Amino acid sequence: MLQEEYELLLERTVEVAPDWLKSDIQDILNKEGKHAGVSYVISQLHDRYSFSFRHILSAINFSDEWTMVSRERLSFIDNNIEVIVALFNENKGKTGKDL
Repeated sequence: MLQEEYELLLERTVEVAPDWLKSDIQDILNKEGKHAGVSYVISQLHDRYSFSFRHILSAINFSDEWTMVSRERLSFIDNNIEVIVALFNENKGKTGKDL
């Protein structure tokens, strides 16, 4: 695959990236500002969907919906690091803060 083809494919993938991913990245960047690097953003995304109190509350209510959602999102995050980096770079200038 040529570099131009890769860049076009990445651009199209970013356009159709899930809304939850776009909003989560934007939230992290707005919250952390200039202190957030791409590795920090990926770490925060992973922390949001790793086992947490939400899983426990979901289990108490006999619902496995959050578990399924978090697994799908963690899988997406792990398999699409390039997309996260591209979204990070795209949003870097939109926050109005010095990143």
